[in-house]
Amino acid sequence: MSFSEILWSAGSIFVEPSLFEAMLIGLVMGMVFGATPGLGGKMGILLLMPLLFGMDPAFGVVLLLSMHSVVHTGGSVPSILIGVPGGAPEAATVLDGFTMAKKGQAAEALGASMAASGIGGAVGALVYFLLLPVFQHFGHIFGAPEYLLLAVIGLSAVSTLSHGSPIKGFAMGALGLLASAVGLDSATGTPRFVFGRLELWDGLDTLILVTAFFAVPELLDLARKKRMLPDSTAAAAACTYGALFRGMAALWRYRWLTLRTTIIGIVIGMMPGLGAEVASWLAYGHAVQSADDKSRFGNGAIEGVIAPETANNSKEGGSLLPTVCFGIPGSSTMALMMAGLAILGLPVGPNLVTQHLDFVLLMGWSVFWSNLLAVVSFLAILPIVGKIVYLRIDYIAPLVTTIAVIGTMMEQSGWVPMLVLFVAALLASLLVNGNWPRAPFILGFIMGHLAEASLIKTTALYDWSALLRPGVLVLLAFLAIIVVRGLRKPGGMFQGLETRADRLLCAGLFACFAAAAIVSLGFPFEARLLPLSAGIAGAAATGLLLLARLRAAAVPNPLEPPREFVHWRLIVNFAALLALLPLLGALPAGAVYAGTHALVELRASIWRAAILAGGVALALWLLFGVWLRLPLTGALL
Repeated sequence: MSFSEILWSAGSIFVEPSLFEAMLIGLVMGMVFGATPGLGGKMGILLLMPLLFGMDPAFGVVLLLSMHSVVHTGGSVPSILIGVPGGAPEAATVLDGFTMAKKGQAAEALGASMAASGIGGAVGALVYFLLLPVFQHFGHIFGAPEYLLLAVIGLSAVSTLSHGSPIKGFAMGALGLLASAVGLDSATGTPRFVFGRLELWDGLDTLILVTAFFAVPELLDLARKKRMLPDSTAAAAACTYGALFRGMAALWRYRWLTLRTTIIGIVIGMMPGLGAEVASWLAYGHAVQSADDKSRFGNGAIEGVIAPETANNSKEGGSLLPTVCFGIPGSSTMALMMAGLAILGLPVGPNLVTQHLDFVLLMGWSVFWSNLLAVVSFLAILPIVGKIVYLRIDYIAPLVTTIAVIGTMMEQSGWVPMLVLFVAALLASLLVNGNWPRAPFILGFIMGHLAEASLIKTTALYDWSALLRPGVLVLLAFLAIIVVRGLRKPGGMFQGLETRADRLLCAGLFACFAAAAIVSLGFPFEARLLPLSAGIAGAAATGLLLLARLRAAAVPNPLEPPREFVHWRLIVNFAALLALLPLLGALPAGAVYAGTHALVELRASIWRAAILAGGVALALWLLFGVWLRLPLTGALL
């Protein structure tokens, strides 16, 4: 990779009209999803995934990265105007940003936030280019043992550093590996866990599992939350251009803080599993500790806006490095990004750099230009930006759910994919209620094939002396650090089985792992390696959780928080949507689902329910009928 290649790639987005169009579309989507509390970047990626099939890979890469890069920029709008963060990473911005808005300084806070986001994101992208050759060099000297350890490190990082119990995270990673084993084994052609269905010979669909595990549970939860309208005096706090530019100029006044927090974000991004939340709060804490007058923070200090916003945007450039070069996502959102790249036909992991360097460079420039363009675009929409925060999430959720489900089912046929979607969504809802992390499952599923290929090569080509390879020793030390840090989390290793339902779920998963391990013993040696290892690891993790709970059962914990179980009305209505799709078609099924939700869950009048149903039908017609030219009535399957 030469300097001239990087420079040529810099202008490719502007030379190709289609790529510039993709960046503009992604920019708008990212700002809207970031500014709508409860949605965020993950939901944006999930909604884009059905549209990626058959899309030009370059167009899709720019669309995904541009949307994802400016989500945090958009998330600062509700954080500052009404004190409701667009997502968890923007929570630190609320402390001083919302206080400034209540003092009539909303425009200054927004200006500082936009400038900090743009500079942080752009610098993070430049560091991505600077360090890419270094990471690429390490990828060239790795063999099968190193790649196997990289897969284990990625799973361990996401498992131990995500919320909830680390042992739960390990179990979910093992479950994802088992899910990746469904279908014909590539080495021997052996059918594994197909239950006699030809539809499963090609394996489980990535988009179905991603939608079921991330989109459906979150949307069902949001569908019953009524967003309160913000106080008008807080939302319309004199957003003038003069005040906006004063806020942007504050970055020069605090330029050294901006530089330090940008570096903090980049470094945190390179550490798999930490995420933007950690970057934001560490940067905010550094701003407080380095200030002369610490009492100003929480009372409207503009540095309290600059620090978290630079960090949560510069993090994206750092998190791209392990994702692109090693196939280790820097965050759960990057795990979804890897799924999107797989749908576009781009290999995840080290082969991406060696075989598709042009796309690797395009990803970095998409982050760079979209962050800068977001600042310019914000200047044009300043007079109306406050209106975004008035969106009612309980009315938006049925529309987004319908679009996500119909988009997922566009490329599917038969009742098996529909059943897989429902069962996976039901399992994900139970996992959410039990505080089980879901990101390790998706990462295990995506990296399963790479892990299995590396495991087979390692056992076939190497003996125990492979443990003495320098790269293996370094990675083993890194793995040990990740595991020890994860197991020292507050609450301990075995936290999490608080309710009877959660214990039943854990017992069910234990039975699933044990059965998978026993069944895999009948497969040929190469075909049994991954499912047997995953089954044993998952059974050990869930078994330890159950044993720990039995030992603690004699000492009840009076402080256990009561957990809310699955809302069966929402699950039943979702099941009805899946059942109506093959009978009525996408448009009627979506309209019926939205209308039923309004009547049953929102207690809306018939007229409001009819309006919501009509709005959903119109949106489906415009998106799938007019734009994608797909049939919306009649059988979908």
